[in-house]
Amino acid sequence: MEEITIQHPLCSQCATEIALETKFCTNCGFPEHGDEKEKAVFHANRVIKKNEIIEDRKRINSARNTLYWMAGISFVFGLFYFFQSQDTVALIVQAILSGIYLILAYWSQKKPFAALLSGLLLYVTIIAILAIADPRTIFSGIIFKIVIIVFLSKGMYSASQNSKKIG
Repeated sequence: MEEITIQHPLCSQCATEIALETKFCTNCGFPEHGDEKEKAVFHANRVIKKNEIIEDRKRINSARNTLYWMAGISFVFGLFYFFQSQDTVALIVQAILSGIYLILAYWSQKKPFAALLSGLLLYVTIIAILAIADPRTIFSGIIFKIVIIVFLSKGMYSASQNSKKIG
């Protein structure tokens, strides 16, 4: 006896089998058995989502670049301070901070939200420690500090939104 197999149609968007009575693909949500308006809305939403993801990734990359800049600035600042005061401990601390920022920037390629949050918390912690040691440091370079915090915060927000859209 021959075995009869029923061929289910495939979704035209993702090639997943769909039942004849099913209007929407269970995998991608495409209205395979819907009207033209529903199909147009699906495609428009897909383009909008793709553009939002691209914008989120640009902000994440900007925040990642901020971490790289912070690593470089920390190292250069440490060198300048060392040559000015011959303080080896300060040079070592700045080199360690620079290394941490580099590691966080690299890690942000895999886990952007966690890396950017860690970078922001580290930066704010350093500002707080310096403010405790010398309260005048809060206001020195305030615009620079705000810009760094804004870039890292925007990157964190974009990373959290991006993971929601992808996942």
